Amino acid sequence: MDAYTFQDIFDIEAIEKLIETLSTTLQVGISIRGAQGERYSKDNDYCRLCQYIKNSPVGKARCEESDLALCTHQEQSPYICHCQSAGLTDARINIMIGEMHVASVLVGQIRLEEDTLSEEEYRKIARSLQIDEEEYLRYLDQIPVKTREQFESILNMLSLMAEQISTLGQKNLYLKSIINSLENQEMVHQKEKELLEKLAETDSMTGLYNHRKFEEIFSKYSTMQERRICMVSADANFLKLMNDVFGHDAGDLMLKNMSKILYNLAKKDWLVARCGGDEFRIILPDTELATAQDYCKHVARYCGEDRSLAFPLSLAMGAAEWDSEAETLQDCFARADSEMYKNKAIIKQTLHIPDLIMERLYSRQLLNRDMVELADRVSYDFAIYLGFTKEHAEDIRLASHYQDIGMAKLPEYFIVKGQNRSAEEKKQIQAHAIYGHQLVRQFEELYKLADIILCSHENWDGNSYPKRLKGYQIPLEARILRITNNYAYWTLPTPSGTNLDKEGAKQKLVRFSGIMYDPDFVAKFLKFIDEQNEY
Repeated sequence: MDAYTFQDIFDIEAIEKLIETLSTTLQVGISIRGAQGERYSKDNDYCRLCQYIKNSPVGKARCEESDLALCTHQEQSPYICHCQSAGLTDARINIMIGEMHVASVLVGQIRLEEDTLSEEEYRKIARSLQIDEEEYLRYLDQIPVKTREQFESILNMLSLMAEQISTLGQKNLYLKSIINSLENQEMVHQKEKELLEKLAETDSMTGLYNHRKFEEIFSKYSTMQERRICMVSADANFLKLMNDVFGHDAGDLMLKNMSKILYNLAKKDWLVARCGGDEFRIILPDTELATAQDYCKHVARYCGEDRSLAFPLSLAMGAAEWDSEAETLQDCFARADSEMYKNKAIIKQTLHIPDLIMERLYSRQLLNRDMVELADRVSYDFAIYLGFTKEHAEDIRLASHYQDIGMAKLPEYFIVKGQNRSAEEKKQIQAHAIYGHQLVRQFEELYKLADIILCSHENWDGNSYPKRLKGYQIPLEARILRITNNYAYWTLPTPSGTNLDKEGAKQKLVRFSGIMYDPDFVAKFLKFIDEQNEY
C-alpha cells in the first residue's frame, strides 16, 4: 500500500457518484477523508445549515477542526461524536485494506432526537460562530430529526458500503501489485534486451562499435549513391611493441585512449568502429574529403599530445571520398586503407620510438637530459681514445644513450629520489636493465646493443644487477659504460653545486677500482681525463 495512493486503488469518480446518491437518499452529509484529514472525495453537504456555517470564517475553521478530530480517532468504527461547529452529530466509519486503515467515511449533519438543545443553547452556538441567530435557527429547523434507531440503521448501511469498498480495495491493490510486478519484469527484460543489443554491437574494451555493427551500417550506406560519404581507415602504430615490452594492460590502455580521441573528435552522425586488434574504421556521411582529412589531422595532433603512456600515441590514418558513379563504397574504403598504409610507412620512417621514450623519461624527470648527453660524449671519446673504430665507438655511445631506457616501465607515480629508497623501489630500479634489454631488441638499429645495455650496471666484483656477472664475464663495452656514466653523473654541474669536481671524481674511481670498475679501464680512463681539458 505504501507504493500507492487512495486514488491509485479506487475509482474516485464512481465513489463520488455513489456517496452523492446515498447522501440524498439518507439525508446525511457524506465524504471520504484520509488519516490526516485530506479529502479523497468532495463533501456532500445535505443540509443548508452546514453550507451557511461554512460561509463564516469561524464556522469553516470549526468544521475543519471537527472533521480532522474525527479522522484521527481511528480505533472504534463506527465512532459517534458531537459536531464541534453546528451543534449536530457526526460519525466515522473506517475503510480498511487488510489490517491497514486507508481512509474514513465521515457521516454528518445528523440532528438526533435525544441530543436536541434549547433555543437559547442554539443561539449561543450561532453567536460563537459569528453568524446570524435567526438564519441559524431557520436552517436548523429544516433538518429532519432522527431517532437513535434510525441513525444506527444509516450507519449499518454505510458500514456495509465501507466493507465493500475495503474488499474492492484489497482486490485492486492485489491486481495493482501484479501489474506493477509485470511492468517491472518487462522493464528488466527491456533493459536486459537493450544491454544485450549494445553488447552485440559494441567493442567491450573500447566502447566503440564493433566490426559486426560496422558491416551492418556499411551495407546500408552502400546503397545510398546519392549521399556524399567519406571513409577513414586507421591503424594503431606500435601496439605489438607496447604489448611485448610494457604488457597487455598498457596495450589496452593505448587502444582505449586512441578510441576516446577518435570518438570525441567525430561528429554525432559518424560511425566509429574498432574492427580488429589495432584497426579502426570510420564512416563519415554527408562529409567532404577536406573535412575527413582535417579530422585525421586533429586525431594525430591529440594523439601526439597524449602523455599517459611511455611514448605518445600514434595512429596511421587514410581518408577517401566515395565516387559513387565510378566505384562501390568498398572500393572507396580500399582507397582509404591504401592511403593509411602509405602514411604508416612515413610514420615509421619519421618517428623514432626510442627517442620518444627518452623524451618521456626526461619529462617525467626519471632521467636528466644533460647527464645523458654528457655521458654520451664521454663514452664515445673514451672509446676513440682506447683505439676503437668510429663505428664501434658510436655503438658504445648509443648504448650509453639508451642504457636506462628500461626505466620507462617504472610506474607513472615513481620518482627517482637519491638513495633513500624502499626495498620494493630498489627492486623496480634494478629491473630496468632487463626491461631496457627487452625494449631495444625490438628495434633493428639497436638490437646489437641489447647485451651491453643489459650488463651496463654490473660490478667488477659480481655484486650488482641484473645477472651478478663478474670480471671479464661482463662485456667490454658495458665495463666502459660503468665508468663513463658514473663519471658523468658525478661531475655534471648542478645549480646547487653538490656534484664532484674532476679530482674528486678521480679519487672515487680509484677507491672503487676492482670493486665496481675494471681496474685496467680505470687506469686508462684517469689518463684520458687528464689529457682531455673538456672533462
